[in-house]
Amino acid sequence: MKITVYTKNKCSQCLMSKHVLNDLAISYTEKNVDTNEKFMDEAKATGYKSMPIILKDGQVIASGFMPDVLNQLE
Repeated sequence: MKITVYTKNKCSQCLMSKHVLNDLAISYTEKNVDTNEKFMDEAKATGYKSMPIILKDGQVIASGFMPDVLNQLE
């Protein structure tokens, strides 16, 4: 399972989502759209606007803070 998390600076929902993933010991790749324009383009291509945008194996599973979805990744 490959998890990718698109985040941005000063995003409380991003921080909470990463906290849940860390608590579940789920490894993920973080892509901060504020620090890399390529990541912003990738995030826009998903069609979602609310951060974080979380993908599992390339498919969007969450946009925004969705702890119920994240807890199902265990």
